[in-house]
Amino acid sequence: MALKIPLLLAEYLYKNRKMALPGLGIFTLDKSVVLPEENDRALLSMPNAVQFQNANIASADKELISFICEQTGKIRPLAISDLDSYLNLGTEMLNIGKPFYLEGIGMITKNKAGKFDFAPGEYTLIHENTGDSEHGKKKLYARDKKQLHIPSAIQNRSLLRLLAVIGALVIVGWGGWIMYKKNNTAVSGKLTDTATVVQEPPLSANDSVTVKSAHLDSSKKNLNDTAIPAADNGGPSTNYKFVILSTYNKPHALRRYNQLSSFDLKVHLYQKDSSFFKVYFQFPAMARDTSHIKDSLRRVYAANVTIEP
Repeated sequence: MALKIPLLLAEYLYKNRKMALPGLGIFTLDKSVVLPEENDRALLSMPNAVQFQNANIASADKELISFICEQTGKIRPLAISDLDSYLNLGTEMLNIGKPFYLEGIGMITKNKAGKFDFAPGEYTLIHENTGDSEHGKKKLYARDKKQLHIPSAIQNRSLLRLLAVIGALVIVGWGGWIMYKKNNTAVSGKLTDTATVVQEPPLSANDSVTVKSAHLDSSKKNLNDTAIPAADNGGPSTNYKFVILSTYNKPHALRRYNQLSSFDLKVHLYQKDSSFFKVYFQFPAMARDTSHIKDSLRRVYAANVTIEP
């Protein structure tokens, strides 16, 4: 079975000690390096034996193409196509920030300046099975240890980053769920209050402040003394009911009644069929004074006052 392009490149470099690859540069095997014999299983380390030089190479050497043709049995155009496909794949990896591993040679990375950095490897084993007992021997070449260990380290770092991202997403999602539950609870409470207010508005801030101020000035004064003019003695007067609250909401009616009563105001509560309630004041007044009294109560209690005889 023919050897693949990566191993063929390593074998070619070991034999010729120099190799130029298009799009990458020139690889050189140091002259002082002594390659082991073919049957020598004691692999010798050769750190930094392979050197790399950035260079603008337009096309591969004819000797390299011929070597690939001899080893693969392919015609020259197919050999060139296989080499170009392999190098284009490596270039794409470099352009997206990934390292390009050349087995038995080393690792290439692309720096911020757009140049290539190179980390040399060590001996590798190249297996060539031809079916011929005479050529079925194992050829000993450099095995790039960094190719075995560096990918594993990179994969581990990628896994840790993925786990960190997943953990962050889980924490963010959990926090969002907690906030969503709190917001739902708050909105539900507001909706409940709103449903009550729609039936009848509660005591306003102006109402409370005005009533409390009147109580602090004189707890003994009632509405007749502070807000309502006295009836005119020059003519007949009638007791009128000035209704400041009409509602079907019993708790709200009782709360308003008790609040006004606590300030010693002469307020009355009318209940009909345990379903409809009125909170009102009753004063003797001339017919011509009712509008003035109604306006005074509306301003003091911020309520829609109605008059009943």
